[in-house]
Amino acid sequence: MIKEQNMNLPTRNPMNHNHKLYYDSWYRGFPLWPQHAPYIEENLSRLYDTMERALKEHKRTLAVRFDLKVPVAGIPLHPVPPMERLFKAVNRKIRAKYKKELKLKPYVHQCTVRYAQKTEQRVESPYEHYHVVLFVNNDVFRQVGHMGPDDDSELTKIIRSSWFSIANVSENTTECLIHGSTPSFRRLKGPFNSTNPDMIDAFRHFSYLCKEDSTLYRRGRPAFTTSRK
Repeated sequence: MIKEQNMNLPTRNPMNHNHKLYYDSWYRGFPLWPQHAPYIEENLSRLYDTMERALKEHKRTLAVRFDLKVPVAGIPLHPVPPMERLFKAVNRKIRAKYKKELKLKPYVHQCTVRYAQKTEQRVESPYEHYHVVLFVNNDVFRQVGHMGPDDDSELTKIIRSSWFSIANVSENTTECLIHGSTPSFRRLKGPFNSTNPDMIDAFRHFSYLCKEDSTLYRRGRPAFTTSRK
């Protein structure tokens, strides 16, 4: 019945004809939130691939889900998109942490940072906002807190300092620019598969980033991006 109903719905995104709209409540064995349909199928595929790569390299992966807001004053103009700058900054800080610890310990776990992010903007909002999932080695970062201003977990501080620098705001700002999802993190153990209850919950949680609704379409700047490797 659902498939018959979907046959009468558009299959291509009217805002971007390269995108195929996805209405099913399951994707490659993983459940989706029906209320957020349609999804963009290409984005679901990229999220799937990113999670698979993360868990193939780091059998114990920490997945951190959070939202980023733009300050009231906006973000200073820059030729590189804010999210691209954010992930480069987070990578730099994590590499610096690794090199520092390597001088003190005989063995230190390496950490490849992977991500998926979605840029959205509501009609009533003057600025865009960002939904983010960050995948890191759980042997390096155990967890995060709620990711609010008083969350002093190491990874949260790395994300916060990186975003505040890009947004050109002080560490003491009273604006709440980072918001942890519920839950803010998930511990995942590979391999990646659709029979693991933790994986099922995680993919459904993160699939929110793949919905078409409120996607911000801008020429030359894709609304949904993931790490390349």
